[in-house]
Amino acid sequence: MTAPGRYAASDNSFTKSTATAAARGGILIVIAIVIGVLLLWQGFDSDEPITTVEDETDETGDDAEEEEATPTTAGDDPEEVDTPTTAAPTTAAPVVVDPPNSVKVAVLNGRGEPGLAGARKDHLTTAGYVAEGFNADTFDKEFSRVYYTPGYEDEAELVAVALNGSPSVVERVPTDPLTLVADSNPSAADFNIYVVLGADAVLG
Repeated sequence: MTAPGRYAASDNSFTKSTATAAARGGILIVIAIVIGVLLLWQGFDSDEPITTVEDETDETGDDAEEEEATPTTAGDDPEEVDTPTTAAPTTAAPVVVDPPNSVKVAVLNGRGEPGLAGARKDHLTTAGYVAEGFNADTFDKEFSRVYYTPGYEDEAELVAVALNGSPSVVERVPTDPLTLVADSNPSAADFNIYVVLGADAVLG
């Protein structure tokens, strides 16, 4: 017995379903076209320029050319070595002092030790100075000093050293040098340097 075959319904339902599917497909196509048009329209309406890979390559090339064109300075050259400049050494001008035989020194006994001024005067005379011995205004001088008149400071330091002392005892002479001498002895005037021998015995 042969099975009966299937035939299209006589009420045209197959034709109706085919037409409905075609209509749906057409609607989907239209919707896709509209969406595509909207997307394209938004792309053209954007202010941002559309860059391509080729444009980016060109910009990179331009940057490389600008870097190559940038001039290099002396500090940018790795092979260049900065040579430190050394200033020429400056030598201080030599101190010019008068020779000992042109310097007059008054040696004053300020501690009352007999023959003290004469002994130190002889020591300076041996060193070439023109020296004389006197008594100081008092015999209770505690500190030894070498006083200089204007223009004889360097010579006074040398006199202090000649008497086994140091330049630290050097001072400028009082306005009236004779106040350092007993009875303001006028014979002690016009000396360039006055040495006062005190109790500290730093000058002998």
